[in-house]
Amino acid sequence: MTSHSLKQFRGIYGIPATPFNDNETLDIPSLESVLTFSVENGCHGIVMPVMASEFQSLTDTERKIVFDLTIKIVDGRIPTIAGISGVSNIHSIELGKYAEGAGFDSIIAMPPANLAKPSTSEVVTFFEKLSEAVQIPIWIQNHNVGTALSASQLAELCETVENVSYVKEETAFAGQLTTELFSKASKYVHGVMGGMGCKFLVSEFNRGMCGNMPASHFGDIHSKIWDLLESGDEKSARAIQTRMAPLNNYESLYGMRAFKEVLYRRGVIKTPTTRSPGKRNLDKYDLTEYDKLLESIDDLLIWKAS
Repeated sequence: MTSHSLKQFRGIYGIPATPFNDNETLDIPSLESVLTFSVENGCHGIVMPVMASEFQSLTDTERKIVFDLTIKIVDGRIPTIAGISGVSNIHSIELGKYAEGAGFDSIIAMPPANLAKPSTSEVVTFFEKLSEAVQIPIWIQNHNVGTALSASQLAELCETVENVSYVKEETAFAGQLTTELFSKASKYVHGVMGGMGCKFLVSEFNRGMCGNMPASHFGDIHSKIWDLLESGDEKSARAIQTRMAPLNNYESLYGMRAFKEVLYRRGVIKTPTTRSPGKRNLDKYDLTEYDKLLESIDDLLIWKAS
């Protein structure tokens, strides 16, 4: 396992997209490229593969390829968190053990779900069994797509399950839930990161959250905002966050297709292809709008394709 001697996972932990060829097969050269890009553009850590990576469309063989390649490319330069959400306890635990063996610093999971969502007791049992199976820190991904947990439930898990110590909070009113969580179990919660593409990053920082896990296509911009906040320059951080609002609007509509369009235009991946089902396409008006939106923030894009 790579050791960074961290007191706390902190900063912008970018989520690389999983690149595909036009026929939707895994594009290994582009995967290597997006991982390299995510490190070089200023991300403070890497999370892979999770929702912004289309993890749900990957086979287990592909997920293990992603795990191995992430560790190889990152090469200890920044911390790594493996996404291990699955459809059963056994499934997620198997992925968690593989990720730990591959060298990840931590793992993140939603409670397993398939056609049915787990009961409260099943959620507790899952994290207990996962903690018994690995020795690295465990993040709870609290998301409405999975089994959303209350602040009290999160506090209990962080207090009673040995390796559960971090939360990625991205339910509705995530900031308020985080504040409540800190009030209930600050001794046991080592950190909370937000999601939602850093839309509320300044507010999250002011609530005491330790970072955010956005898709990594704007890692240079998001890490700049975070670094400004850490240095005490909230005014400049807010100014950049405001400039990003129109792009955030498009991401809210098109999700992973939007992330990949940016990566494609930045010269990071070969195609912006997403996997079926659920493919979304951009029409000529969307593409023209992206021309203008990206031009408006060009001065903020530090990483340039060589």
